[in-house]
Amino acid sequence: MSTGSAAPARAFSLQGPDLAFAVTFALGLAAWLVSFVFGAVAAWRALLASFLFFTPLAGGMAVWPAVVQASKGRWAGDSERLALLGLSFAPASLAILVVLWLAADSFAPWPGRTFVQGWWLDADFLFARDVLALALFWGSAWLYLDRRRRRGGAVAGPACIITYACVFSLLGFDLVMALTPDWYSSLFGGYFFVSGLYAGVAAWALLVARAPDPDPDRLHDLGKLTVALSLLTTYCLYSQLLPIWYENLPYETGFVARRMHVQPFSGVGAALCAVVYLGPLLLLLTARVKRRPDLLGGVCGLILLGLWLERWWLVVPSLPGGPVFGLADVGAGLALLGLFGFGVLRLDRLLPDLPVPRGEQP
Repeated sequence: MSTGSAAPARAFSLQGPDLAFAVTFALGLAAWLVSFVFGAVAAWRALLASFLFFTPLAGGMAVWPAVVQASKGRWAGDSERLALLGLSFAPASLAILVVLWLAADSFAPWPGRTFVQGWWLDADFLFARDVLALALFWGSAWLYLDRRRRRGGAVAGPACIITYACVFSLLGFDLVMALTPDWYSSLFGGYFFVSGLYAGVAAWALLVARAPDPDPDRLHDLGKLTVALSLLTTYCLYSQLLPIWYENLPYETGFVARRMHVQPFSGVGAALCAVVYLGPLLLLLTARVKRRPDLLGGVCGLILLGLWLERWWLVVPSLPGGPVFGLADVGAGLALLGLFGFGVLRLDRLLPDLPVPRGEQP
């Protein structure tokens, strides 16, 4: 690998205008700020929902190369560099979480109230541990990138994977489940981090499909991995429902009932079954679809849109302000999309090619 100042040629290099994402961010931010006229709660919960989509997605992208390396996979090749571009969202995700912390009195159910969980749901303690945990994950992901660039990562990779699972389980418990303080599920953290990995692999596949001259075999592998994660996420969702039914736990039905039997959430849930949970199995069933960049990219884009809506479906029924999908949700989504896309393009220009992982060092 050249050590000169010239940037090496890359088989996978994104082409895209930074200006488009900057404008997307500006328009989204303006729309989100205007939405405060219609209610602060709706604006803050929209930001929370989009944060809970983009942060696990970016973290999931960053952790997938570690998963491939830990499982002794060699199929990813130089496309794993695109997955590591998810690291670009680290500063934005931490900043947004701090902003949500500062605004907790405006939307969260915890400030000024005492629940059976006691000090665990103290708002300042909750956000402080989440900020520290998220910073720990991003630190582990950057450490893995540093080791990976030196042909290492045999220890840093598994550590990053474990940190991702623990941190995003905690975020799922704290920022989704705890919005309904009287509802508990020990399985919810697992669902949340697995769905983040699902979003991460779908975004990775979309980036590879959009890159110049993608390898059909690599697209095929990513398509199969996307189907596998869709089934695993569906299993984790179903595992929430099965114990409630067979153990006859009516006190656990409140969280589920609002999303399955109250409009518009029940309609959204049905759409999610078609787009996010079961649909990918049919849409990506054939090798032809998985090997064509336009078809695979289109399906993965649809999956990501569905997962963004799924975060809205998880957050909004638990907070006041009415079940209206409106300007705040669109604005927050566009603003974070602009931040994410701009960061990916910038890091793409800075991140060098990665060496082929052989003879790894810790």
